[in-house]
Amino acid sequence: MKKLKVADIVTLSVVEGLHKIKLSVPLCLCGVIFSLNSSAQNFSSVFTETKPGSALGAGFDYGVNSSSVNVKFFNSFYRGNFIDNDLKESVFKHTKDKNRLGFDLNYGLWYVRNPDSISGKTMSWFVSLRNRQHADALFAGDLFKTYFAGNKQFAGQTAQLGETRFNYLNYRQLQLGMSFLSDKGDSKVRFGAGLSFLKGEQNLNLFLSKGDLFTATDGGYIDLDMALEVRNSDNSNKKFFDMKGYGAALDLFLGMERQKSVIRFELSDFGFIDWNQNAQSTHNDTTIHFEGLSIDNLFQIGDSLVNSLNADSIKTDMGFITEDLSYSTPLPSMIHLGYTHKTKDNLRINAGFAYRMAANYSPYIYIGTEHIFKGNFNINTRFAWGGYGTYNIGLGLSKQFGNAFKVNLGTNNLEGLLITKAANGVGAYINLIGYF
Repeated sequence: MKKLKVADIVTLSVVEGLHKIKLSVPLCLCGVIFSLNSSAQNFSSVFTETKPGSALGAGFDYGVNSSSVNVKFFNSFYRGNFIDNDLKESVFKHTKDKNRLGFDLNYGLWYVRNPDSISGKTMSWFVSLRNRQHADALFAGDLFKTYFAGNKQFAGQTAQLGETRFNYLNYRQLQLGMSFLSDKGDSKVRFGAGLSFLKGEQNLNLFLSKGDLFTATDGGYIDLDMALEVRNSDNSNKKFFDMKGYGAALDLFLGMERQKSVIRFELSDFGFIDWNQNAQSTHNDTTIHFEGLSIDNLFQIGDSLVNSLNADSIKTDMGFITEDLSYSTPLPSMIHLGYTHKTKDNLRINAGFAYRMAANYSPYIYIGTEHIFKGNFNINTRFAWGGYGTYNIGLGLSKQFGNAFKVNLGTNNLEGLLITKAANGVGAYINLIGYF
């Protein structure tokens, strides 16, 4: 009888076991995330569309960033390409005790109407319809290394897998709002507010609060002390109009302009989604001692062994309990404070600060320029630090065609398009706006 050592099969026994329980979705999302930066860092707002008359816009943006994982690694993972040791080491050497990643994918339509002046104040209203996807994670470096390289590297040690969080959220948004402009000649003040109705499509929330994995020096056994909770929305409803969850959100905007200075404050996506009673919670708090698998013949593995490794049996052996649970999810709301200084008629300096709440986000600061050329052609540049990544280099182009049409396109992570093995973020955005 052959007995396989735990160090040889730990990915199957522990990490792959978790994968079979609930991690298949987030791990697949990781692939999507890094094969594709974020509208949250684009700071484009319907509140700033002040051209008289009506404007109809369509927008699309996607993006990803990480504090440790490079673009080349995740492109290879998502496409199913072989990940060699050199590529793994390019990530391992940058992983820390705690690492971040984030993903956003948004697209939709909006309409703004700027009617005539009312009592010296210009009132505008708008409506928008969008599809929103967001994912974020705070994960332990040891967990990442164990999943992609096994636990043999931790022989005689305890790998710290705990304090890992993952959130995925997909919802549709219908927003109605108004803004008011007070123009006193030498100064302008615009205030706006938007209220959104949200239709929740999918949610997955994972929290590994404790995960201590000890591997014997000779690989003979492992001890796992873990506490994990996974919440997921109702997966039974597949039709478009089925309500898996519903919620509301508030957006606020305040812009003040005086002479050559402009200050903007924005609060975006401040809200929640309630998921219906068919949502579930799977959780455990247990200690596991595992000594491997005994196999009579490596070339004749019976059905009993295969069946013992199915998802249900792993959940039972690891002490997981699943129950129906209605719960609420806060949106990854953002606070943004920006400043613009007009140095010349054709040059502006931008700087600002942003932070996303309930999103495993670090403070994001940026500074950039906007160059205005003849023919209504603008070039924007930005250098930023923080968010889900480290450094970020942005480049944007804007062109207006007469009084009828405008195009904005760019990226917040130019480095991710040029040096995939050294850069941790990549993405793009495009906005098409028609005036009439």
